[in-house]
Parts: sequence; C-alpha cells; structure tokens
Amino acid sequence: MPFLNTLVLKSHRSTDQLAGELRAELGLAKVVHLRGLAEWLPAAEWPSFYETLTEGTGHCLRLDEDFAQGSARTGHKWIEVRYDADIPDDAAYRFSKNAQPLHTDESYLSDPAEVMFMHCLVQAPAGGETTFVDADVLWQVLQTQNPALATRLLNRPVRFAKAGDFRHLPIIAQTPAGLRLNWNYHCVDPAESPENHALAQEFRQFLLDHISNTPAETAIQLTPGEAVAWWDDQVLHGRRAFRAEATNDRFLLKSGFRLTANV
Repeated sequence: MPFLNTLVLKSHRSTDQLAGELRAELGLAKVVHLRGLAEWLPAAEWPSFYETLTEGTGHCLRLDEDFAQGSARTGHKWIEVRYDADIPDDAAYRFSKNAQPLHTDESYLSDPAEVMFMHCLVQAPAGGETTFVDADVLWQVLQTQNPALATRLLNRPVRFAKAGDFRHLPIIAQTPAGLRLNWNYHCVDPAESPENHALAQEFRQFLLDHISNTPAETAIQLTPGEAVAWWDDQVLHGRRAFRAEATNDRFLLKSGFRLTANV
C-alpha cells in the first residue's frame, strides 16, 4: 500500500461523493492529505463540513478526553488539539507547543478507531508540522540499525494503559495484512514487567536516534482548512515544536472512525 496520497476537495462534488473518494483513498494509502477546501468554503463552515464528511466516511467514535478530569471521556466526538497558554507545556502535549514524540493514538484503547482524522482551523505562526513514519520504513531502519531490538520487539505483547482502559498488543506485529504498530511510551502500563519497560525505553531511544528528524519521517504542514486522515496502526505520527504566544495560536480538531462499518 502506498504511504501518502492527496485528495483535493472540489466544490462541485457533494459531501457524499467526497466521503466516497476519501474511503477509496484510504483503501490505497496509509495517510491521506485533504486539500483545497479553503479555496471555496468560508472558514466558519469548515467544522460542519468535516463533521458531515467524517460521518459519511465511517462510523465515528466519541474519543474526547477531559484533561482536567484525569482524561475521563467527555462523550464528544472532536478532540481539541490547540495551544493553551494557561497550561504548562510539560503538562499535556495536546495543549503545548513542544514537539510530540512519535506514537499511535489508540495504544491504550480497548475499543479503538481504525482511522484518525484531523483538520486545521489555525496554523501556528511557525513550525507545528504533523509528522508520519511508515511502518514498513520503520521496520527497514530498525532491522538495519538494531536487528537485535527488532527481533525482541516483533510480536512481543506489551500492555498500554490509561484512565482505566488498556490494550495488550505488540509494539510491532507481523500480521497477514502486514506490519501493525501500537505505541505510546507514556502509556506503557506502570505495572508492566521490568523487561518490557526496558524494551520500551530502548525503542523510544531508537526512535529519537534513528527516526525522528531523519528522511524516514514525512512532515505535513496543515494549513487552515486542510486535513489529514491516517490508519492509526500502520504509521507512527508526531508533531514538531512550534512558536506560539497566545492561546489558540495553533488549533486543530481531531476525531477517529472505523471504515469497516461502511464496507
């Protein structure tokens, strides 16, 4: 499957037609960059457009978490990913201007989405690119740079947990459909074995040393009105640091859905 495709959102297409085009692109690529909306639709209408588009594309989940309530679910569909000057940068990546390490969003969710979707309302004054790494590219670099780590990671289950939920899956799994990823260093269950904690730490360092800010990583700078959709378990994604001073200097909305409900 190709890594990255672009879908141009054209004004003469209905939302149902565009949803069908997005489903088709997600059958061809691991990451789909949606462009062109700002050329024909006013900014005030972007959220309602993407609400309708995502509902037409798949079965949307309500994944939002309340930061102030220990990540308890709010029941809302859209997750705000925005800079908040009142929240310390080291308190939550979601509200900070720091670089965000490579991860998968659903690492600890027992009832996960398949595809994550994020659209941009406000672009940061500088920086803030969303980064992606193809599972196949990651595996190639891992086998070249640290084959012993590759062997220990492959198909070894690790428990990830947060806010009362958990998943127990390999960080890298070989499946009949290809490589699948499940990873968030900060969500490794504290009760995991010392061996698995050491494995997670070694993999985290490998990503920093050999993947982040290298040609293995693809950066997408979402401009206002643009969006990106990706298969959560087929890529790692992160964010580069950005410049911001005022709250909402960078503002995106994120959600997730399953395609299987529409297949």
